[in-house]
Amino acid sequence: MAFWKPIILVTIMETVIVSLILVIFAWPLVNATPASLPVGIVGPAAVTSAVESAVDGKAPGGFVWTEYESADAATAAIEHREIYGAFVLSDAGLDVLTASAANAAVAQVLTQIGQQIADATARSYGLTVLSPQVTDVVPLPPTDARGAGLAAAALPLVIAGIVAALLATIRMRFYRQRAVFLVKVSFVAGAAIAGILQGLGILIGNWWLEWLAISLGIAAVGFVLVGLQALFKFPGIIVGILLFFIIGNPISGTSLPVEFYPAPLGSLGQLLPLGSEVSLLRRISFFPDASQTTQWITLLAWTIVGAILLVTGVTLQKKRSRAHT
Repeated sequence: MAFWKPIILVTIMETVIVSLILVIFAWPLVNATPASLPVGIVGPAAVTSAVESAVDGKAPGGFVWTEYESADAATAAIEHREIYGAFVLSDAGLDVLTASAANAAVAQVLTQIGQQIADATARSYGLTVLSPQVTDVVPLPPTDARGAGLAAAALPLVIAGIVAALLATIRMRFYRQRAVFLVKVSFVAGAAIAGILQGLGILIGNWWLEWLAISLGIAAVGFVLVGLQALFKFPGIIVGILLFFIIGNPISGTSLPVEFYPAPLGSLGQLLPLGSEVSLLRRISFFPDASQTTQWITLLAWTIVGAILLVTGVTLQKKRSRAHT
């Protein structure tokens, strides 16, 4: 029994851990449905009310409607990331305003709903069904027309911070060295990553801001992990990896918008470094008129928390050393 006991226990542990990881990665995607997705609508009050009721009837709670006086006002709201898209109803027909750069999946959903509205209108008045006019207000770049590049980049973005923390912990004895290394590697690796993403045409915004955002994202993850290691040794860094990678990656909002995740996972993902970093990069590159304050503050806050953890851990270690001497 002594021979088989550790084998059985470790086998059970491995199975449970892998199963949990699979559930964490797959469950949000499998259960992804829109909830309170902000959408605009333009047109006569009687018509817009009928459209809102019809759409809400098929997808209760799926959309939050905001009425605008004109298509230009709705377009401005999309560019400021206040809404994902809008339906413009007029005598000329139906225009669907989308923003594939915000999320290609949402743009596709809005296009499908626009077609359903056009079909229902045609049936009601005995008209020939016509496809609505679809305008991509903020399109993805031709070099990454499906948005797959940014989604693929999410994993390296978080891994960069994890690797930096592991290298600092393994290769450097002094905590001051680790702190200086994290600052330096964050900016150097951030410049390289920003350059690659720009070179591949995945990001097309201000390179300097994208560089700073990526660097701050690496520093946020790296400092927290090194700080946790200083406080709790190896278990601390494992907990940090679980939080930022295993939990944070699937709910980062890279592939799906926040409103598609079961509550409160979407909001939680935006409070973690990866979700905030990806959202910030999307705004810098495609929505420069949108507010970026929350994302910058979130990344900076994580970096400061990591630095505080590191200083606290070093201070406690010194006190323990003095107590033993």
